[in-house]
Amino acid sequence: MISYSWTPQLDGDDLDQILALVTAASAYDDEAGFAQIDPADVTSTDVTGDIRVLHLPIRAHPDLNPADLNPADLNPDEYAPPVVVAYLRLAIGAGGLATVSYVVHPDYRSRGLTTLLVEQLGLDAATEGGWDGTGATALRCWAYSTHPAAERLTRRFGVDAVAEQWGLARPLTGPFALPLDVREVPAGLVLGAPRALGADVAELVEVLGAASVPQAHRDRLTSDLGRGTGTVIDVRDATGVMLGFVWYTTATTIHLELRAAPVFALILAASATGQGLGSALLVAAMTDQRDNPPAGERGAQVSLLRINPDDHAAVRMCRLLGYEQEDSDTCYQVGRTDEPPPVFG
Repeated sequence: MISYSWTPQLDGDDLDQILALVTAASAYDDEAGFAQIDPADVTSTDVTGDIRVLHLPIRAHPDLNPADLNPADLNPDEYAPPVVVAYLRLAIGAGGLATVSYVVHPDYRSRGLTTLLVEQLGLDAATEGGWDGTGATALRCWAYSTHPAAERLTRRFGVDAVAEQWGLARPLTGPFALPLDVREVPAGLVLGAPRALGADVAELVEVLGAASVPQAHRDRLTSDLGRGTGTVIDVRDATGVMLGFVWYTTATTIHLELRAAPVFALILAASATGQGLGSALLVAAMTDQRDNPPAGERGAQVSLLRINPDDHAAVRMCRLLGYEQEDSDTCYQVGRTDEPPPVFG
């Protein structure tokens, strides 16, 4: 059996165990590209705007299959106390649409935990008080990469997919790597040098506000930029006004046995599109990923990027630059909402 209880804020032993859980899961899932929960989200009590956060630590006894455990049979002298084996975070918007983040500790996977949780909580978000009394009237959750467990679970419970994004990969070295030829920007524009993400976040957010980006994605990126790290390259006009930027990192993780570095975002003001600036920024970022690793590390062999497959211009640009689709991410939804499907996870 499992036990759980919603809370608006984690503290004490629950907080310590969940921080350890998300750290262990991130390390375990990194190469596969599965969804990860930022430790900063575990400690959060609210988010930008009218979003309300609830946390659900899920506990089970560490030495028994949670699905087989009967509390009446427990002898406190024989069994260790329950531990946090999974964690669910719910971010509920003013309209009732909630974003679900969920992870199971690597040691407790393939034991029926998530199936049991869904069976007990149910998936009725239309009931009075919302899903399980949380106020959520619709739920959305992204499953990153090709995730067999998510596919089995959603198929079993009849959960629909409402959006997709592609994971792209581009070799930077080796026999399959195309040349990274410098892309010139139009006369009067200046492509900047790589710099650490830092004090100029407000200027980046201004560009984000001028881009043709859905509001939900704009809010998410604004939050990520505010607490993120990495490197930025921008392009400016003759007066110094920023027209676009690429945000990425040169730090690598192992992806399919190769050193890989992600591009987090490529943003252009709507007025700056159609001039080849996206290609110029992306080539500059890939070159930096390959040639300028952090001290003591080796350069990236692969650049990774996520993209909306319905953005045909962006898909074409990425393919011309040598990116190829490697996997896909899926957004699942329970309940009804007037909010349009998300463009990115």
